[in-house]
Amino acid sequence: MTTGWRMTLSVQAVLAQASWVGIRVIIGYRALSEGADAVFLGVLASSFALPALVAALPSGRLADRFGGPVMTLVGLVTAIAGTVTMLAFRGLSVLLAASAIIGLGNLLVIVGQQAFVAHVSHGDSPDSAFGTLAAAASTGQLIGPPAVTLAASLGAPTGGQPDTTIGLLVCVSFSALAAPAYLLLRLTDARISGGRQEASSDPITVGDVLKAPGLWRSLVVSGAVLVTVDLMYAFVPVWAAEQKVSAAAVGMLLGLRAAISVLSRLGLTRLVNRFGRKVMIISSITAAVLSLAILPLVGLWGAVAVMVGLGLGLGIPQPLTMAWVVSLTAASSHGAALGLRMTVNRLAQITLPIAVGSLAAPVGVLGIFWANAALLVGAIAVLAGADTDPRASQEKNYRHD
Repeated sequence: MTTGWRMTLSVQAVLAQASWVGIRVIIGYRALSEGADAVFLGVLASSFALPALVAALPSGRLADRFGGPVMTLVGLVTAIAGTVTMLAFRGLSVLLAASAIIGLGNLLVIVGQQAFVAHVSHGDSPDSAFGTLAAAASTGQLIGPPAVTLAASLGAPTGGQPDTTIGLLVCVSFSALAAPAYLLLRLTDARISGGRQEASSDPITVGDVLKAPGLWRSLVVSGAVLVTVDLMYAFVPVWAAEQKVSAAAVGMLLGLRAAISVLSRLGLTRLVNRFGRKVMIISSITAAVLSLAILPLVGLWGAVAVMVGLGLGLGIPQPLTMAWVVSLTAASSHGAALGLRMTVNRLAQITLPIAVGSLAAPVGVLGIFWANAALLVGAIAVLAGADTDPRASQEKNYRHD
């Protein structure tokens, strides 16, 4: 049964993420065809993240009450509705509204899947289950853009802009194919996590969640790592322009980084059992710091090694910080805690890239990547004083008593 829900969740995560990143790519072409400028494209990108600032924690509470699979299904339907809105109506204002709807749908999917993993792995080490979810999501991020852009290009006139209608239809298909997984995941959730509704009937506030000892540390580390992914996508092209590296090579490098991240999440449980969650997170972030520090100084072939380091440094911490959040909170508030994690991540994604870019831009690409490395060094400092596996510590103290 464990294998069954893991496989079902993985397929759902691959399809949902393929749809999500496919939309993120194709909507830019849609906006350009509507006459959008660079400023509008920036606003459009932000509109995807904004729903999480207000809806992440409430969606986590709902996941605690009704179950992660329910929230995931609602999220998939919401994302489909937003995509269909773009297909049915034209105009830049429609794109903004539809992207916010799709962003809300993606938020519900992510929180729902994470809450499901937290509930069904309660009492066991959640690192492996979160590693499976993160690896599947990364696989979807690898599949989505080429699948959607290829389909859109095949439907376009020779040498013309991609057919965004076909691209959006592919995204809708991915989301629709992900929806039936709800049935098995719901049955599994009901069997393993029975009684959750009664346990979470009292409203859970942000203050209640933040009372968990050390939770703020996990949120800071998580946000720093996730922002690094965004900064990398934003500024690697700047490095490439300075080094005269082609766009095709940049795509291959970023694909290599994503593939290494997928591979790094396989077998995490054995590594965590051997070295500990804290050692694994610090070691991986250290690899990312070194890679960011070196990147501005190397050319194409040196960047291959850098992307391997970034793949490890950005791939390992994300599932482990999710497991860390879960280990700090009660079962009845896992969804709320993961929703709060999502809120902090989105806030960091909106604010920190602007701050890093503004402060480091006068120095050039060197300053940007070194500022990002300094941000991760700060995350390591925050992590140094943390207990990343309080349950294991409690069991150890109990055995010594």
